[in-house]
Amino acid sequence: MKEEEEKGEGRDQSRRVNLGGIVSLSTVDWTGVAATVVFLRGCPLKCPHCQNWHLRSGESFEDLAVVEEKIRSASPFVSCVVLSGGEPLAQPRAAQKIAGLAKELGLKVGIETCGFYPNVLRDLVEAELVDHVFLDVKAPLSDPEYARATGREAVAPRVKECLEICLALEVPLEVRTTVFPEMPSLEEVGTIGEHLQNLGIESPLTIQQGQPREGEEPFDPVPAKELRDLAEAVKKLIGIEAEYRSRGDDED
Repeated sequence: MKEEEEKGEGRDQSRRVNLGGIVSLSTVDWTGVAATVVFLRGCPLKCPHCQNWHLRSGESFEDLAVVEEKIRSASPFVSCVVLSGGEPLAQPRAAQKIAGLAKELGLKVGIETCGFYPNVLRDLVEAELVDHVFLDVKAPLSDPEYARATGREAVAPRVKECLEICLALEVPLEVRTTVFPEMPSLEEVGTIGEHLQNLGIESPLTIQQGQPREGEEPFDPVPAKELRDLAEAVKKLIGIEAEYRSRGDDED
């Protein structure tokens, strides 16, 4: 596993980053917190409804100075930097340098990750470069469910290891599960909750409303009311905290 993680660096050199874009000010990636979001290209998964599918591959290399200048310019107006993607931990050197700069500026650092690179996550956490992890748990922590959700085998053990790292090193964690009409099923969301409980994860499970990605055939998202009811059921039947997040007001 370690060997494959090290390959995630790809063609990056010490001062270069395969950049997917920068949002100078966002309040949605770290809910309620003003953040600068840095998107890094590259992801090992092939999730069928990926919203940032255009960042899964491709090259757009920039010097890290470009990213640094954007963060410095935004720093008076934000309190954190969120690394997103793609999968930001696929570029470990760039992630480390950007997180280090944020810390130098007195900003907190959040990581949005699919959980594929536990060793990279551990290194960043142990270096005290991460203040919050936003971990996508796409299916119950077992194959074949996880393979169906991600287009790749043997991902679930990596995600489980990331959860265990956050638990052992006491990193604030938000677990996110995005629900689409066909997956994960309502039963599978409950199973995700059970798996989190069995691991000792006390962080809330955030159930998100999946949306059609650009270019795919449109579909009706799962109604917000169903997501709310699902979150309530998870809390009642499994005993872990759960909340839902949707776009718009479609509960009626």
